Amino acid sequence: MRSMILDRFCEKVAQIVQTEGAACFALGAADNRLHPQAVVGLDDDSSIEDLDQVDIDDSGPFSSAVSEALADQKPVMLSDAVTISRVEVPPPVMVMPIVWEREALEPDEEPVKRPVGVLALWGKRGGAAYDEDDYKLASTLSNQAAALLVEEQLEEFEDIQAAFATVPVGLMLISKENAVTVSNAAATQVVQVDPLTGRSVSDIDYRGQLSRLMEDLHASESGNATIAFIAVDNETYTTSAQLTQDGQAILAFTQSPFSTSAEELTGQVAHELRTPLTVIQGNLQTIEIMLEGDLQAEDAEIVREFTGTALVQSQRMYRLIDETLNISRIHAGKELELDIAEFDLMDAVDQIMAELGDRLLGHNVVVEAPESFMIDGDQGKLVSIFDNYLKNASKYADPGTTIWVRVYEPEPGLVAMEVQDEGIGIPPDALGRIGNEAGFRTELSKKQAGGIGLGMVYTRRVTEAHGGQMEILSEVGKGSIFRSVIPTSQPGA
Repeated sequence: MRSMILDRFCEKVAQIVQTEGAACFALGAADNRLHPQAVVGLDDDSSIEDLDQVDIDDSGPFSSAVSEALADQKPVMLSDAVTISRVEVPPPVMVMPIVWEREALEPDEEPVKRPVGVLALWGKRGGAAYDEDDYKLASTLSNQAAALLVEEQLEEFEDIQAAFATVPVGLMLISKENAVTVSNAAATQVVQVDPLTGRSVSDIDYRGQLSRLMEDLHASESGNATIAFIAVDNETYTTSAQLTQDGQAILAFTQSPFSTSAEELTGQVAHELRTPLTVIQGNLQTIEIMLEGDLQAEDAEIVREFTGTALVQSQRMYRLIDETLNISRIHAGKELELDIAEFDLMDAVDQIMAELGDRLLGHNVVVEAPESFMIDGDQGKLVSIFDNYLKNASKYADPGTTIWVRVYEPEPGLVAMEVQDEGIGIPPDALGRIGNEAGFRTELSKKQAGGIGLGMVYTRRVTEAHGGQMEILSEVGKGSIFRSVIPTSQPGA
């Protein structure tokens, strides 16, 4: 952005410091480059159009001097002629950082001090070197340049704000100091904090989700990270973060479809219900046939066994229907309703082992748990945790392999519900998405078995509704551990 005020400023600098030439560059916030704003004192055949952007990460003398000046926030001297963006200028050359400073506006706010550009001076008249008086003059003049550059950057900032405001997607620009630099109305609606601009990520974060996203982003080799952000009103948003070249982050919030399609959900529910229905129907038909004949004394045990199995599978159907209704509640942005009561967690383990007996027949199942473990919680929903973990293990681990079911106390007041398998495993970059993104499945899991990726989302929400945390450990080709750790006591028990 060219400015006649900056042109006159450079003329004044050259006159006061008595140099042949001067140039003012703005430091790009997004690309870490110097953008020429004004110049005087080039030879007759050159103008500002001959000055390209300067990459300060280059190894040339001028770029190196700029990096040093910005890092130390003090002038750097060059005694030889240098090339500034294709134009050679005579020595000596002074590179002066332009630093914008502002006192704190609020008692709890930090003062602002950041580089916004560079002032380059060359060709001291008379061939002398720059002295201490020249440094002081250049430093004073650079403060004026800072005010001019910031004013122009603010105009550009307002243009960015206007552009952000027209986008329906929630957008935020996060500085290297983890503060919101720019945001739009859609982002304010998602985060439900107003105003957003100027606040740190920790100030606006709900349940530490954005802080974890920023950690994942800075740890990512690709400079990208994604999570499913659950807002205060329980709406779910796919939140993507991308690093800019200068270490800032752009966050985008888009509404997450809870499932890929209603048809897929309906089909999955029908598939899950078919097994218990078939078992119940077969058992009742067998009992009916037996009742039509002459029942013998030894037949009573068979009737009792078939009736018990039908009861177990009817409980399974009830829980599957309840789970489906709860998934619909989550999709509608509603809280899960918990029916808290004290119960023996081992009853839940026994129940799920009975329900999934047919599915687990091909695996070696090892239960490592105490005989009894009393906790507060919603028994039906906690059974669903074991249900989803075990169904995953049976789907993604080959028959003949071992599945471990564990219940233990990692520390006083907590209980861990854990299932380990020897299955296909999960790639490291996918671990953070499982249970956070509705419908997400890895390429490995898609090849191994069907499904629509809702079970882990429901499991995570049930775990968190109990004040707990879901944990996944996995290695591709070796297997996975799925674990829910929850408090043994619940409010309102």
